[in-house]
Amino acid sequence: MQARTPASTTRTWITCGTLFMLTLTPARTNGDAARPPAELAATATAMRQEVERLRSIAFPHEVDVGVYTTTQMQAFLNATPDESQAAPATRSLAERGFQLVGLLPADAHLDTLTQAMFGTIAPPGIYDHVHHELRVLERPDGNYADFSVRLTLVHELTHALDDQLFDLARLADTGHATSDQENVWGALVEGSAVTIQEQYRAAATRSGNTPPAEIQQSAAEAAEQMRAMTTAPPIPAVFFARFPSGVRFLQFGARHLLKTQAPDQPAPSLSTLADVSAAVPSAYGTLPASTEQILHPEKYWDPARRDAPATFDDDAIEQMVATLGLRIAHRDTLGELLCAVVTSPADKRINPMFMPLPGYWTTPAATGWDGDRLYVLVPSTPDASTAGQPQGLWITQWDTSADRDEFIAAYARHRPLPNRTVLTPDPRTAAFAFNLDAPTRRAVESRLRSHPPVRTVGTAHQCAPVEVPNHAQRHDPTQQFR
Repeated sequence: MQARTPASTTRTWITCGTLFMLTLTPARTNGDAARPPAELAATATAMRQEVERLRSIAFPHEVDVGVYTTTQMQAFLNATPDESQAAPATRSLAERGFQLVGLLPADAHLDTLTQAMFGTIAPPGIYDHVHHELRVLERPDGNYADFSVRLTLVHELTHALDDQLFDLARLADTGHATSDQENVWGALVEGSAVTIQEQYRAAATRSGNTPPAEIQQSAAEAAEQMRAMTTAPPIPAVFFARFPSGVRFLQFGARHLLKTQAPDQPAPSLSTLADVSAAVPSAYGTLPASTEQILHPEKYWDPARRDAPATFDDDAIEQMVATLGLRIAHRDTLGELLCAVVTSPADKRINPMFMPLPGYWTTPAATGWDGDRLYVLVPSTPDASTAGQPQGLWITQWDTSADRDEFIAAYARHRPLPNRTVLTPDPRTAAFAFNLDAPTRRAVESRLRSHPPVRTVGTAHQCAPVEVPNHAQRHDPTQQFR
């Protein structure tokens, strides 16, 4: 996709203190945050020290910590991430692409659904990686030292640390990343923060220094969030995939690195591996190429099984559709995660109990994904008869012909779209034409068959490595808790 995808119009939120935390990219719309209460400043300093200890690395800079009122927080959540002049048109085209393939109902609007979801599941804190600001929701009782606030701060401060070390805004590539790339970024950001949050939660609970009533209150808040999540439709609810899948991806990576460094020693199981600090710099240094690698971490971490996605020659597609009187108005890559959405029931709702399980966020029909490219098309010279008519071409590539056929069948079963036609130009490719007339469809299939788009191996997104202290220098995370 160019500019913004619908995934971009959903805010990247991480709610801590309970179940999730939040990093967001919109511009400021609500003025300066209130001056942080002295108790919040003291708690933030203590939690910063805990994050440094758990990650064995210091913050390069101070973190701007403050308070948002409920009104400020809601305005922040509803703000537009991309303020460029082209952003509204781009978001409309991106939403149209989601509607074409069946990710959204034809009469649904992503911003409306997202705002409704945020209205139900309000985050207790956010980290804005564009302006480098951490804000917690004001507390009516003025208590900024209880367990829920400390969890929120640990989660959000982990985002701030990752931002200072790896430049989250640069890695997010706002305005240019595809839907698939944005979901990869979200999984890394959330996986990193959730693991530190849960390390802190476990050690603070074991320490005996946290009042049981505060632990129970935190658990009740998490349970309430889970109940609210079950009412959200598949889009934007798929946003929540990044939390458990990011954790599992980093756990797998840390385990793989431990096995590589000490091949004669038994590696811990994924269910008991809490410390993923060794995997974080590696993953941020070379970003996973797709959500396929997030959902199947061996396809990223194990060199023998690494599976880079196929890519498509946009210029070749542009030239092809131009000969048919069309042009590309928007392009995107959906990835395995969103292919799983369209091969699941349209009324499926999240089951929080199953969210952490391997395989929950994919489907058998999506697991053979090898690459895809979605093009929203408009007439080169639009007239009254074609104005407003959405057209599109979604080219998907699969590992085997059996994988392709399984996806075609599941997609047809779960998203019976009336204006979709399946084209099969070769055994591993399925192209879906939306609202294209019969002569255009025949021309597209013929062209794809005789001149398939040039496919190349995907290239990893590189960033500068960061030195991390040796694990032997790490502190015992059960010590020095409040």
